Order: sequence, then C-alpha cells, then structure tokens
Amino acid sequence: MTEVLLALGLIALVGSLLRYLFVDLDVEAARRTIGMLVLNVFLPALVFRVICSVPTGVEMVQIPLVMGISVACCLALAVLLFRPLGLRSEEKGALILASAFGNVTYLGLPVLQGLFPSLSLQVAKVAILSEVATTPLNLSVGVALGESFSGKPRSGVLRQAFRAVATMPALWAIVLALSWTASGVPVPGFLMEATRILGNTVTGLMMLSLGMGLRYRRIHQPLPLLLASAIKLLVSPLVVLAAASWIGLQQPYLQAVVLEGAMPTQLLTFVIADRVGLDVERLAVCILINTAASFVTIPLLNGWLFG
Repeated sequence: MTEVLLALGLIALVGSLLRYLFVDLDVEAARRTIGMLVLNVFLPALVFRVICSVPTGVEMVQIPLVMGISVACCLALAVLLFRPLGLRSEEKGALILASAFGNVTYLGLPVLQGLFPSLSLQVAKVAILSEVATTPLNLSVGVALGESFSGKPRSGVLRQAFRAVATMPALWAIVLALSWTASGVPVPGFLMEATRILGNTVTGLMMLSLGMGLRYRRIHQPLPLLLASAIKLLVSPLVVLAAASWIGLQQPYLQAVVLEGAMPTQLLTFVIADRVGLDVERLAVCILINTAASFVTIPLLNGWLFG
C-alpha cells in the first residue's frame, strides 16, 4: 500500500506544482478540460467495460446503499457538532459538506486499482457504484443543505443540480452496459478493446487533475478543519464497515467499499459551495488537509481493520 500511495501522491504532487512551474499555463482551464474528458469519455468507457466484464449481483444495490448511509450519518454528525460552534454560517456549511462527501473516483479508483491489481475490474465497480451514490447526493442534498447555511438562496440551483444528476455520463454508461448484457448480444471485441484503452488512462489523469485542484494556503483556526477531516477520514469508514457488515456485503467488495469511505473530501463539493455562497477558502484548505492526511489514514485504517 505504501508504494501505491507514494506513486499516486507523486502524480498528485506534480499536478499541484504545475501552476508554480509553468506560470503561463492556465491550470484551472487545463484541469477543467481534463475533468470534462474524464467525466464524459474516459470514465464512461471504464464503466461500460467493468459492467460488461464483471458479473453483477446484489452488490449493485448494497454498495450505493452503504455509501448513502455513510453520507447521511456523517452529515447528521457534522450538523450536530458544527451548529453550536462560534463560526460564520457560511463556514459551518462548507465544513459540513466537507465531512460527508468522499473523493471516491478521482482518488478512490486509483487507490483501489493500485491495491488490488488482480481484482482491478471488481474494485473499479466498487468505485463506480460509490460514485453513483455520492455525486447525486452531493448535487441534491448537498446543494439544499449548503443553501440553508449560505443565507443566500439562489434560484434554479437545485433544478440545475437535478439535471446534472439525470445526465451523469457514468450513470448512463451503467444503464447501457446493463441493457446490453441483458440482451444476450455479445459485445464486439473491438468495442471492449477501445473501452480498455480509454479506461486505462483514467487513473493517471484523475490523480493529475486532483493535484491540479489543490492549492497551498495558510492555515488559520485549524481545529474546525481537523474536526471535519476527522469525520470524513475516520468516522465515515467505520460507518461504512458497520453498514456493509450489517447488510452482508462480501469480499472483496467489503474491504474496497470501506476504503472508499475513508477517502478525503470530493472536489465537486468545492464547486457546489461556490455556487451556493459558502466559504470556499476554508473549504479549499480543508480539502488540502484531509487529502494529504488520507495518505496516512488510509493505510493505517486498512492495516487496523483488515490486517
């Protein structure tokens, strides 16, 4: 695990340094372009290949359910802990969102595929199903909760969020793959090879884009940031483990989904916070802290829980 995380961390570090190494490069524009390509081309190709290659079972329902339970529990705990604190409402809202929604594909997928190379497609399915649960919840519940703390309701934001959920390329790739396999028609070899080639580029691009989205900032009043990070990195995987064990999720999906629960804050949360008027500066620092910390907490949790 150490070698895998060091390799992924190095790619993310290179991405985070690009804005300082190439001052003429519009890093944000480049990151958005990479993100658009991953979201609309590379990730759907990987999703299609995984669903067509790996037999589907009850885990197709269990994994999204477990991730949904984790998000709900972490949101409830964060609201309970942050409401009484003497923070601005916009900061509370940002840190509450940071406590619940994990980076299950941009970091989770590379980590799982690095840790389980012989089960690459199976753990990719875990990341995909975790994304199917996490992102729609972030775009709906996260937006609504964020607006309640911003004090500046913005017309049309929820409508846009639900439209984004309905048009998620990965979601439609799942629907297409399940429909194709249900039809009994074999998937042509050239199509599977094309999706394999496109899917193999996902890990490197995701980690580079993740690093490009991290910006180094001075840390003020670290305790609220550490509290939000502790909920996301420590409480979330324990909730996932309890929920997954309760509903009978089996290996290798059990270990993989617990590690997905241990992922740091989803970068989409930053976009949502900006749209609804939360404290994006504090959120950006929180994301930087828990992303860096996750490279320590993930192997420690994996060793403690699974030996």
